[in-house]
Amino acid sequence: MTFASLLTDMQLLGALMILGFIVREFCKPIQKLYIPTSMLAGFIALLLGQQVLGVLEIPKSFGSYAGALIGVVLTCIVFGITFDKERLRNYVDYTCICIAIWGMQLLVGLPLGDFLAKIWPGLPEGWGLLGVFSFWGGHGTAGAAGTALEKLGSEGALGMGMILSTLGLMAAVTVGMVMVNWGIRKGYAAYTKVPASGYDPTLGGVLPKDKQKPIGVTRVSTSGINALIFQFAMIMFCMWFGGIIIKGLALVYAPIGHINSMVYGMLGAAIVRYFMWKTKTDGYLDKAAVNNISGMTLDIIIISAVATIKLSLVTTFIVPILIYTILVLGMTMAIGIFFCKHCCKHEWFEKACCLFGMASGAVPTGLALVRAVDPDGKSSAPDAQGIASSFFSPVFGTMPVILPALYMAGQMVYCLGIGVGLGCSCHAIGTARALELGEIQGAMSSIALGVAGMMTVIISLFL
Repeated sequence: MTFASLLTDMQLLGALMILGFIVREFCKPIQKLYIPTSMLAGFIALLLGQQVLGVLEIPKSFGSYAGALIGVVLTCIVFGITFDKERLRNYVDYTCICIAIWGMQLLVGLPLGDFLAKIWPGLPEGWGLLGVFSFWGGHGTAGAAGTALEKLGSEGALGMGMILSTLGLMAAVTVGMVMVNWGIRKGYAAYTKVPASGYDPTLGGVLPKDKQKPIGVTRVSTSGINALIFQFAMIMFCMWFGGIIIKGLALVYAPIGHINSMVYGMLGAAIVRYFMWKTKTDGYLDKAAVNNISGMTLDIIIISAVATIKLSLVTTFIVPILIYTILVLGMTMAIGIFFCKHCCKHEWFEKACCLFGMASGAVPTGLALVRAVDPDGKSSAPDAQGIASSFFSPVFGTMPVILPALYMAGQMVYCLGIGVGLGCSCHAIGTARALELGEIQGAMSSIALGVAGMMTVIISLFL
């Protein structure tokens, strides 16, 4: 690929993004479904492209962008993360439930996907692994896991990840709103006693003056370097530095050289971030700018990934895809409501709504459901979500790379073990928390922990 061809591709991506933005601005139902512009632009490209109408030629290079750019997103996650230890203690219940749900989706989704693949041959290898990344992390995480699987030989995995992410997002909004209105009618909502009337009216158009905020802060003198390029340069440096470390270690131990390049930036970012913290130079870091660089890169990944979805995969395997989605997300809602109700001391229903929205779509959909059930913003659920994300994002950010490698290496038992371990260990922590809340909460949590232990023993007999 030459720079000229890259520039041409960027022009097409820009045109598609503007077209998607216009459609979203003038189509109010799309706004209410919280469909992001990048996804909409990808669907427009898919519709106009060679697979449907043939009006627009989608370059073959679009298929390679996800693999090349996902490293930037993962690097930004590690580089821009911050922790607040004091607030973390106050939201341990929600954090433990989040981790347990993540483990459940992995434990259930992986063997379910393998089972369905035996009935419908031709499904991408390891596609059941994509559920936890597609539903929990959205299109970005699904792109990382799908790309990793494709690099390891699973053809169609990236497209399957985009499909599952889209279905999860639709479920988060449609089923989530049913959940919101059900909870309000039951009296579970702490701040709303009538059915929610709708979504945030500021979903489209120019934001009001009081809602507008800068996309970054100038941390360095612009006479020496542009503030945005400085943040971008630090991200690129982290990726380069991580690659140097991996290549150096490979000289000592050759297998290290086979580590996926997506990890390079994460390793470099972790080291650089720690160094900046120890030397008190982290003032140079502008988290807002880093997040926006990550968001821009993620939008490019989503457009290119959706635009290159293999429609034959959807039409051929729509039945197993729907079975998988309904079962996994159904369990996510049921378990999330149960544990939030019995383990969260305050605002359990608001937290349950946030959890379902996040665990089926993404963080924005979780916050959108909280907004629907708590229009005045009195709930602490968004705050709890922020704390939980800060806690496990650095760990789970590596899973889209690690778990596909384990699975494709024939180590399915380790993938399942991670799911079981996360679910059970975190629930043990949750049980300790539940006992602090009350005898009933502790008893219910202990029973559930016992059931989880028995199921672990039973499952282990077949592994």
